[in-house]
Amino acid sequence: MKRHFIRGLMALAGALLLCGCGKGHWEEVEKITGYKGKARLNPFLAAERLLNELGHNAHSAKSLGKMPEHDAAIFISGEGGLPDGRAKQLLRWTYSGGHLIYFLGGTRPYNDFESKFGSFLSAMLLEEEKDPMLEQLGVGVQKRFTEEDVKDRLKKIAGEDEDADETELDEDEDDEVKKARKDEVWLESEEEVTWNGRTYHLSLGGYQNMILKRKLQSGEFSAGSKNESLALHLRHGMGTVTLLAHARPFRNHWIGEHDHARWLSALVGESGSKEVLFVSASTGSFFGLLWQHGWMAVVTLVLCIGFWLWQQMPRFGPLADVELDSTRHFASHISALGEFFWRMRRVTLLVNAARDAVWERVRERHRSLDDGSRQMNDQLAEEIARRSGLPVKRVAAAFDVAPPNSAHNFVNLMRDLQTIRRAL
Repeated sequence: MKRHFIRGLMALAGALLLCGCGKGHWEEVEKITGYKGKARLNPFLAAERLLNELGHNAHSAKSLGKMPEHDAAIFISGEGGLPDGRAKQLLRWTYSGGHLIYFLGGTRPYNDFESKFGSFLSAMLLEEEKDPMLEQLGVGVQKRFTEEDVKDRLKKIAGEDEDADETELDEDEDDEVKKARKDEVWLESEEEVTWNGRTYHLSLGGYQNMILKRKLQSGEFSAGSKNESLALHLRHGMGTVTLLAHARPFRNHWIGEHDHARWLSALVGESGSKEVLFVSASTGSFFGLLWQHGWMAVVTLVLCIGFWLWQQMPRFGPLADVELDSTRHFASHISALGEFFWRMRRVTLLVNAARDAVWERVRERHRSLDDGSRQMNDQLAEEIARRSGLPVKRVAAAFDVAPPNSAHNFVNLMRDLQTIRRAL
C-alpha cells in the first residue's frame, strides 16, 4: 500500500512539473560537412566523370608507374615534393607530345566547405623549397601575400574589423559559412584568360605567384601578369605544360562555377578520345617500380625459391592418412617415456630402472648367487661374464659407474645391462 502511495505521489509531482514548464522551442541549424564517399577522398571525381562523359578515358591512380602514351594528359601535383628524376621523366614525356597539368597545391582531400585560412597561414610560415619542375621550365615562385597582409587578416578574424567584408555576404548565412566565404573572397582571384580565340572567366587561388623568366610565345597564356601569374600554359617541345598555383578550378566544389568545366575540356582536348590520368602521388611505390623495371629478375628469383622449397621438402606424394584410433605398441610407449626422461635429464632414473631389472632376474633364476646386498661381488661378476660373454671389468662397471651424461656412454651402458639381463 505504501509503495503504491509513493508511486502516485511521484506521478503527481511529475505532472505538476510539466504543467509549470513553459512551451519548449528548438532551432534547426544546417551545418555543411562536405562531400561523402568517393568525393571526399577524390577531389577530382567530378572532373573525371565530366571528361568520361565527353568521350575521354579519365581515371585516377595512387602513384605514377608506367608512363601513358604521348597523346595523353597527366594531372599531377608537386605539393608533397617532386624528385628531380621524376621531374625530368615527366618533362621528357611532355617533350614528345604529352600534356602535363602541374599543380603547386590544392590536391589533398580536405573539406572544400571549411575555412582555408588555417592551411593558408601554415603555408605562409613554411620556407619555400626548390621545385625541380619549375626550375627546368624557367619559372620562379614567390609568396602571394606579405606578412602585413597575414597580420591584417588575423585582426579581422579576431574581430577588430568585423565589417570589412559584410557587403559581400548574405545576412541569412551562419557564422561558419560567413567566415569560410570571407577566406574564399580574400584568397581567390577572378581572372580572364584568352586562349585559342576563346575567353574563359576563372576563379583561381593559391598561396604563391609564378614568375615566368621569358616572354610568352605563340599559343601560350598567363592568368594575370607573367610576373604574378596564378596559371601558366607553356609549350615544351611537341607537348604543353599547364602550371596552376592551386587546383581550385578543377576540384569537386568549384568545377561547376564560372568557365572551369569548359576550360578543363579545352585543356584536355574537345575532339578525340584521350587517356587522362589524375595522379595522387608523384612517386611510385617501391614494388611497382621493381616490377616495372626488373620483372624478369623477380620472376627468376621466385622460380628459384619455389624449386629450392620443392627440393627441400621431406616427402613426396600425398599426405598419409593419420589413424587416430589405432593401438600403439607397448614398446613405443616405453620408448616415448625413455625419451621424455632423457630430455628432463633424469638419467639416474633410467639407469637405476635397468639395474633393478637385472637384480630381479638374478633373484628369480639364480638365488644362489644373490646374497641380498645388491652389490656386485667377484663370484657374481665372473658368472655373469661367463654367461653373457662380456669382460668381468665391463660387467662390474655396468653396476658401479655413475649414470653418464653423454648420449654415447648412456647407450653403451644400457646395451650392456640389456645383454646381461638376457643372458641370465
